[in-house]
Amino acid sequence: MGLPATKRYLIELLHMHKLTYEQVAQYSEIPVERVKAIKKGEIPTDIEVYKLKQVAFSLSELRSKDTGETMD
Repeated sequence: MGLPATKRYLIELLHMHKLTYEQVAQYSEIPVERVKAIKKGEIPTDIEVYKLKQVAFSLSELRSKDTGETMD
């Protein structure tokens, strides 16, 4: 069984894009405490899922344009 999509997006933002919790919170407009809670396994709301997904996809799109890498 794999990770939930939202946790995967969050891990991608934190590790692949080397963002801090504060940066993720700023870009997604989600409080830092909620970002940390989601990372630890709390269930995100639908709005939080949407916002994290948007940030992850927009940064992945920028990365693919810069480096030619695609998100697998």
